[in-house]
Amino acid sequence: MSAPEENHAERLHAAATAARTQLENSPVERWEVFAKASFAREVEVAPSRPLKVIHVEETGVGIRSLRNGLAGFAAASGLGSGASRRAVEGALATETAVTHDPLPPRRLLGTTEVRAASPLPPTGWATHIGGELARAVTSLAGGRLRLRRAIIQEGAFSWILATGDDWVARHDGAGTSLLAEVEVVGDRAGVWRDWLHINDPEAFDVEAAAARISDRALLTGGRVATDSGLRDLILHPEVVAQLLSAIAPLFLATPDDEDPLPALLDRDGRLAAPALTLIDDRTDPEAPITGPCDGEGLAAHRTLLLDEGVPRHRLASFRDAHRCSEPAKGGALRLSYRDYPSTGIANLQVGTQDAVPAGELLGAADHALYLLRPLAPVSFAPQTDTYRIIASGVWLDGRAVRGWHPVVELRGSLGRLLRRIEVVGNDLRWFQTSRGFVGAPSLLVRRQPVIG
Repeated sequence: MSAPEENHAERLHAAATAARTQLENSPVERWEVFAKASFAREVEVAPSRPLKVIHVEETGVGIRSLRNGLAGFAAASGLGSGASRRAVEGALATETAVTHDPLPPRRLLGTTEVRAASPLPPTGWATHIGGELARAVTSLAGGRLRLRRAIIQEGAFSWILATGDDWVARHDGAGTSLLAEVEVVGDRAGVWRDWLHINDPEAFDVEAAAARISDRALLTGGRVATDSGLRDLILHPEVVAQLLSAIAPLFLATPDDEDPLPALLDRDGRLAAPALTLIDDRTDPEAPITGPCDGEGLAAHRTLLLDEGVPRHRLASFRDAHRCSEPAKGGALRLSYRDYPSTGIANLQVGTQDAVPAGELLGAADHALYLLRPLAPVSFAPQTDTYRIIASGVWLDGRAVRGWHPVVELRGSLGRLLRRIEVVGNDLRWFQTSRGFVGAPSLLVRRQPVIG
């Protein structure tokens, strides 16, 4: 796959220029053009089955406009002059009255220097990795596991953001991920799935990935054991990621009369224990989503959301910042040219500055339930301060596995759960959730209700 900047740089520039020309000849006061080209290749490698390869390309232009107190937005696929014309005409045709200008002023616009994206792996890399992963899983598990299939997803993109205030930003990026499906040989218990974000394909360690996948998958083959009551919990990074995804809206700008956060704080103003710090970092080179600016042109930066359990800042698009009387600091997402800039998490990350090795965390609880994998989205009701986690896991006596718990349910107070986090592990991994990417390590939580 060729890099999009090589194939589409001229087309992106031409689309933005065509839209600019039409907008300058239209009765608009302010405007914004967002042109994007993205590409994806999905390779499915399965032992004894033919290779499957899917290619997807998406290109288009999005326009925001403002005139006489009316704001418009529309998008059109393609990068030709026709797409730009359709997007401009669509924006003017869908204008609605607004109480304030939704486009950030030029004084707020800016960029941050970010590292160049890692190049996409060459053709054939995915096939090679799939074969090596199958070999490593079987070898590490002593023949007890086999790789059912591996799906490698590779994607690259380029975009241009330009405004009528003569401000322009551009970015090229790429990403690679792996979904592995593993099954226990001779066992009909089901398929174990593990998703891995691959930050740098050239440095990808197949043996380490296979060990990580196999360690959890092998635990499913033990005898079944159940228990109930108040128990210590060890949450695997994947469970932590889904939990943080569920509570992510607490860190987005909200009008005071709709804000559930104050009612969730204790008398010291804490949402969580001092062990938990959360950041949305759009400049971390190890994070999946980086760029020079947010979805509407405010410079990318690191936002401290939760400081040792205490809420500090919130994310907000320019429009939502105005609506919620928040400072306009940058917090907009725009993953597609079809998207209107919206407030959202990019890379929600747990701070691990005081983290301990994962092995120490496992040994810190005498009798604990180790939740390995969520079986459904984690639910959270802020009005009642309640959470619900359905997951699979294992019971531990020290570091020894007592038994496999296929389905376990946890319900209770979110505040109590977060304020009983005692230890943070150093095994941070990235996961894609319904509310963006989350970088999560293992957590040790004391005394939570478990329903077997």
